[in-house]
Amino acid sequence: MRKKIEIQEEKRTIDPMISSNLINIINSLPFYVMLVDEDHHILLANHAVKKIFSGDPDQLIGEYCPKAMHGLDGPFAGCPLEESVKKGCAVEREFIEPKSGRWVSSGIYPTGLKTSNHRAVFFHMTHDITERKQAQEKLLSSYQTQAVLSKLLNISLLDISLEKQLQLILDHIMSIPWLELKSKGSIFLVEDNPGFLVMKAHYGFSPQLLKTCKEISFGHCLCGRAASSGQVEFADCVDSRHENQYQGMSPHGHYCVPIRTAGKVVGVINMYIEEKHKQNKKEEEFLCAVADVLAGIIKRQRSEDEIKQNLRDLRQAMEGSVELTTLMVEAKDPYTAGHQRQVSILSCAIAQEMNLSEEQIEGTKIAGLIHDLGKISIPSEILSKPGRITDLEFNLIKNHPQIGYDILKTTQFPWPIKEIVLQHHERMNGSGYPSGLSGESILIEARILGVADVVEAMSSHRPYRPALGIDKALEEISQNKGTLYDPQVVDACLKLFRKKGFTFK
Repeated sequence: MRKKIEIQEEKRTIDPMISSNLINIINSLPFYVMLVDEDHHILLANHAVKKIFSGDPDQLIGEYCPKAMHGLDGPFAGCPLEESVKKGCAVEREFIEPKSGRWVSSGIYPTGLKTSNHRAVFFHMTHDITERKQAQEKLLSSYQTQAVLSKLLNISLLDISLEKQLQLILDHIMSIPWLELKSKGSIFLVEDNPGFLVMKAHYGFSPQLLKTCKEISFGHCLCGRAASSGQVEFADCVDSRHENQYQGMSPHGHYCVPIRTAGKVVGVINMYIEEKHKQNKKEEEFLCAVADVLAGIIKRQRSEDEIKQNLRDLRQAMEGSVELTTLMVEAKDPYTAGHQRQVSILSCAIAQEMNLSEEQIEGTKIAGLIHDLGKISIPSEILSKPGRITDLEFNLIKNHPQIGYDILKTTQFPWPIKEIVLQHHERMNGSGYPSGLSGESILIEARILGVADVVEAMSSHRPYRPALGIDKALEEISQNKGTLYDPQVVDACLKLFRKKGFTFK
């Protein structure tokens, strides 16, 4: 006791007036402040020190600071006083205090004062910043999570299959540096067989593991348990729940997170972790957020697939109806049997050559198949009459685009079929029928159909004349390019026959 008092007397050699003024100032501060010498001995301490040191601050005077404040026998690694003594300048640090485990901001500031044995004196100021650090970490975690989820949503917009999207998503999750996972994981989905998980994406799996976990039933192993309960399954080792085991399997743990939509489990995210890994709330919340995003992606993709399938079914049914209509027209006019199909094929080829959209190409194809639908109302004896027809008979035939339009006008198509049928005999200079349209006022699909119709008709046999041949047909559209027929359509048609070897079958 005598020795401690002597140390205290030796150390407390600051001018009493300075010491008195200092203690009044530092006692007004809410965080703890001390004066220490370069050997880590405490010379003065304010009342706030009581938050850490239970007792009278005066009892600290003369004590060795690392021992009294941190429970250590010497300075800890990164001690700011050590650096301040060495550099002769102020040093500030943020670190986890060894004794309490809390974040503190600690600053050492040279005072210019010295003790009686010429040891430099420093202000030592420390305040608890744990709440601020926790808020910063929460904000950073939120930002990191949102950045990842944004990336996953961007992947979901790619025009690729759901399975490929899931693989890219899994690859991205595995590349996240702040997520403490093993380089191994998978994503399972529930497909046609309810009660079973099917692996759709995997990362770092051996052939043996792929075979073992290809399909898992609900309630079986950790993934199956997560699917069955709808709750996260965590394991820090290969325990009794890990029913899928094989020889040579390495020690590990799992996060198995169910993917839920509308209260129903549609899949499971399976992430591998190191053995004895501590269950981490941040990791679990992040994986649950990923599962929520995946649920939305899966639901949307499956809805889109269902819509596409319905559209395919509808289109097939509609094409069946169009085919039936084509057969009815051909039954009425056997001499033009196959004409509509051939016009449809050539029109489609011209539309592709002109780089029209897929929708325009499909619409041109369907319109070509029924462009002469209106002829169903014209007497067969006129359609099949050999030799020259009268003006009256020709005027009846000229009504077929309008009649076709009238038949189709109550039918809903995803393309302007009835308008194309109505306009396929219009001409660029306005000399066509039934409305005398000209130029750009004629739909491009109808302009294509008009050229294809002329080429096929001239090259084929008719009851009133023999076939004129393809050369005559191409000569007709060449000579009247820009007058009767659209120049771009004519050029595309000529290119198909003369350079690309197109022929009527």
